[in-house]
Amino acid sequence: MGSAHVDDLTHALWDLAQGARWFAGRSRGGSAEGVSLGEWLMPPSNGAGLRSAVLDVVFASGERERYHVPLVYRPVAEAVAPELTRTEIDGVLHSVGELCDDPAAAGLLLELLASDAPGFERWGDVPVGLPARRFTGEQSNTSLFFGDKLVCKVFRRLEDGPNVDVELHRALAGTGAVAEIHGAWRQGQTDLAIFTEALPQPLDGYDLACKHAREATSFADHARSLGSTLARVHRTLADELGSTTADAGALTRVFDQRFDAAAAEVPEVEPYRNAVRRTWDALPTTFATQRIHGDCHLGQVLLSAGEWRYVDFEGEPLKTLEERRQSDSRWRDVAGMLRSFDYAAAAGEASPDWLSECRAAFLEGYGSPEGDVQGLLDAFEADKAVYEVIYERRNRPQLMQVPIDSLNRLAGETR
Repeated sequence: MGSAHVDDLTHALWDLAQGARWFAGRSRGGSAEGVSLGEWLMPPSNGAGLRSAVLDVVFASGERERYHVPLVYRPVAEAVAPELTRTEIDGVLHSVGELCDDPAAAGLLLELLASDAPGFERWGDVPVGLPARRFTGEQSNTSLFFGDKLVCKVFRRLEDGPNVDVELHRALAGTGAVAEIHGAWRQGQTDLAIFTEALPQPLDGYDLACKHAREATSFADHARSLGSTLARVHRTLADELGSTTADAGALTRVFDQRFDAAAAEVPEVEPYRNAVRRTWDALPTTFATQRIHGDCHLGQVLLSAGEWRYVDFEGEPLKTLEERRQSDSRWRDVAGMLRSFDYAAAAGEASPDWLSECRAAFLEGYGSPEGDVQGLLDAFEADKAVYEVIYERRNRPQLMQVPIDSLNRLAGETR
């Protein structure tokens, strides 16, 4: 295999990216610059050849991004995955496809992890001989289930350095607040995938909250448990990874810029300027920061065997790895979950009392803010609602009233 194969793969992976949920550049005027192939994880002489490909993309703005596509090579007559391209290896014509679409070949990842193969780091025992099943509901990454034992999340957009999801799962190991980590797959210093336990019969937090809202049944016990579990997450991250302090002035400038941008794009926001700024005026001069979840909402929690687990610790996907690794206020996570209750209530057409009960129970479980900290929570929640207004106007205009209603509530509380 030579440059012709790399050229063919570049065109094939670029075509694949155009229809893939994990590719974030469809509307940004990008083009494929090339493909980098990793070393063979398993050589094709063993029946199925496994290796990673990284698609390099450059955008009109000059930004560059890299996307990970694990590949499987099989003789054409034995191909399982939809074919991306073909190449000749040792005189045999091979079909090249996505590893995630070849269950038996993807199952070999467990053998590599269990045997501590180069590029794989294992924590604890790893079962082998389990074919993989690709989960079709993911967006920014791709998940492979190995029976009912393990899950491998294949990271798609790559950045140099350890992945935040791996880093925080390691810090939270043994807490019961997350799925236990079993290993990682990396190339150099860049994480390519994480292996965690498969939670039995998981229920999505947002779906469950919406069901309770529609049926007008209390979600308070669940909300309280979600709060106490998030508190455990935050305590552990502070203990394991440390904490520091930040200046409120810098935070207020970010809030101001976001509000100005929102008001310019969505005129309905302007009447709430004074109410929102009153929350910023109540910020303490300095506040504690630490590592946090970073993208906390009901869609990031699963109920399994009666216990809530937090998932997907990568932070906001549009932020850079450096930004996602920075310390932040834990009250940003709290505000994110409170905002999520608003969306569940709206989706289920729940009463204001249902929503108030959820919010109060969650804060009771987490530990209600006191004094200056209440100002932090109010400010983060206001800023989140402002962000949501912009997002909904651009993507889901039918839901824009949800954050507007939140700003209405804020205006009433801060008069």
